[in-house]
Amino acid sequence: MKTLIIKSLLTSLCQREERFPSIKRGLRGVFPSLTKRLGSRCHEVLQREEGRFFNNDALLMHSLLCSLLTVVFLFGLSAYTFASDDSGTFRGKWWNYYERGITYSEKEDAENAINDLKKAISMRSKDQRMARTYGMHFVDYFPHRELGIIYLDMGKIDKAIPELEESIRGEESAKAIYYLNKARKVSLLKQKDRLFSTPAITIESPSERGIIKDLSIKIKGRVSGEGFISKILINNTPFRFELAKKEIEFEKEFAVDDGENRIVITTEDLLGNISEKTMTVTVDREGPTINIFDILPEEKEGRKFVRITGEVNDSTGIRNVVINDKTIAVNNSKAYEFDMLIPRDISKNPPIPPLPKGGEGRFVIHASDSLDNETKAELDIEKEVIAVNKKSEPVLLAFNASGIFSFDKEPPIIKLKDIEGIPPVFVDKYYVEGEVFDNKRVDKVLINNVEIPTKKGKKIFFGKTVKLDKEGDNRIIVNALDSSDNKTTSELKIKRNIPDVMQVGSRMKITLLPFENKNLAYEHLIGSFVNQKRFGVVEREKLEQILIEHKIRDKLADPKYAIMAGRLMAADAILATAINEKQKSIEIISRVINTETSEVMEVKDVFTEDKSLSSVKELMDGLASKIAVSFPIVKGMVIKRSGKEIYSDIGDTSKIRRNMGVIIYREGKEIKHHVSGKSLGRDTIKLGEGHIEDMQENFSKIKLSGKSRADEINVKDLIITK
Repeated sequence: MKTLIIKSLLTSLCQREERFPSIKRGLRGVFPSLTKRLGSRCHEVLQREEGRFFNNDALLMHSLLCSLLTVVFLFGLSAYTFASDDSGTFRGKWWNYYERGITYSEKEDAENAINDLKKAISMRSKDQRMARTYGMHFVDYFPHRELGIIYLDMGKIDKAIPELEESIRGEESAKAIYYLNKARKVSLLKQKDRLFSTPAITIESPSERGIIKDLSIKIKGRVSGEGFISKILINNTPFRFELAKKEIEFEKEFAVDDGENRIVITTEDLLGNISEKTMTVTVDREGPTINIFDILPEEKEGRKFVRITGEVNDSTGIRNVVINDKTIAVNNSKAYEFDMLIPRDISKNPPIPPLPKGGEGRFVIHASDSLDNETKAELDIEKEVIAVNKKSEPVLLAFNASGIFSFDKEPPIIKLKDIEGIPPVFVDKYYVEGEVFDNKRVDKVLINNVEIPTKKGKKIFFGKTVKLDKEGDNRIIVNALDSSDNKTTSELKIKRNIPDVMQVGSRMKITLLPFENKNLAYEHLIGSFVNQKRFGVVEREKLEQILIEHKIRDKLADPKYAIMAGRLMAADAILATAINEKQKSIEIISRVINTETSEVMEVKDVFTEDKSLSSVKELMDGLASKIAVSFPIVKGMVIKRSGKEIYSDIGDTSKIRRNMGVIIYREGKEIKHHVSGKSLGRDTIKLGEGHIEDMQENFSKIKLSGKSRADEINVKDLIITK
């Protein structure tokens, strides 16, 4: 019976050599090993029947399938028995050994996996993405990584670590980094007699208790520790890196609020040792406050005077005070009191200090702090005397047996400077100036619900830089309260325009191809890209519509159709993502592909053994961050123009790459407030686009696109990457 089965199988497989030549050659190679088990009779059967042909193809295929299954059942032949020699589809190439080694590893056959991976390494030593096998066939090739993982699973840490380190030297991958961190942790835990100190945190900038006026602050420093630093948080926001090291340098920019900002840096090593360091940075975007305590008429020796008393305050220190063009030495103090007696009849009695030219009947104070924030107070003396000394009518606020009366029913008066006809601004901040008056006493002044630190007075002058958070209309609300809790509100609307070349719509436009059966991960990745505002992201609904309309929704695995989808969406690049999910891990690999050249511009990946929803979301945030860092926004200048080519001062040290898109532009005229002359920024004039064709250390060559106005581009015009 066995002989008949062998006959059926071998004669069937040897039919139609023109259709199955590799199978026939493989059987001739493997058959001698079978004859040792089955007897020489089978060999004779094969030789006698080899030349016969079945006329019925269906019978041939049926016989092939049935015979193969029967032999596997009877003799326990595994799927890789036929590839055990350098024959058939196994041609003894490095990729054959690598792929078979992976198969052995997945079947937990460590010995054979190690042998095959070592054999592959002996033929091609370097780990590499997109390694070419033959023709136009490519494979991600990581033999050192897979060998290191096998050694780690076997507990051979001293062998695992060098293999994983070698893999990362050849081609960095998230999977290799994950398991190298894991191997190093095991190695550290084995050193039971060694005590590891907690990580040390060094902050290089800003300085402790520093004072700034900017809208954001850049934190720079380093963390070190023998336990390999694995995590850094700055105000609970991750500073992203993957490979744990003994020393990590960090730099991150944060938005800051007025007043004291507490910055907390937390770090952890592979052993779970945690350190924390806190520093405080003060933000002062307010000019000194000028408080007028009182304005009182006086008579002295038959002459009429006005006594003006008040104080200049600033929490960071007053740099100078100028009263009627006379500079007062204040020695960087936080408060300066003034008491001025000014003749009311200016023509007969010139005031001391003298009034500025054209300032007859006016009292002017100009104050600035140590950060050059400024405030100016200007008083019309006669009007102020009348206003301050005006008596209010009583009003009944409450009544009981004894009776309670208040004589103040008038709320404070808010007067903001330059509020009429403000044109759109092209900057992300606006300096608000104004004054608040109350005939009794101003107790509080708040801008966007943040109180301005000041003493109480009848008149308060203030100035403050306010951040404009969004494009379009931004509301600035000023509230003032007096000593009787009367309240007044004034509102200022500022329209912020973002220059065209700085808008997200002018950035590199990417299309995220859908994930297969992983909609949640896909949504998270889109959300991460949208939130970071680095790329213009094609809307998912619009993409789906195009895919259905052109009937390519199910063809995106083919690079031709994937790139077609990107071009149909007018995208600069597509993001093609592969998810390799196994029982205990998930690996996500994204390739950024240029839609014009079909070139793979970047490959980034993430890996974890934690497959929870929160972990997947963190993976997507990390993947989006890694891709954004690979395409930095860099500004430069035109240094030479030659026809359709220009040269810029952006070099490869800026982490730019070939075929990266750029915009060439120049700044327009400065826009100023028509009354105050205050600068409101500049718009931009777009001159063209292009892509980086070649890079050197200190410059790059850019090829302009067909629509660029090449003749209008000049040296010193500006460039920004898309």
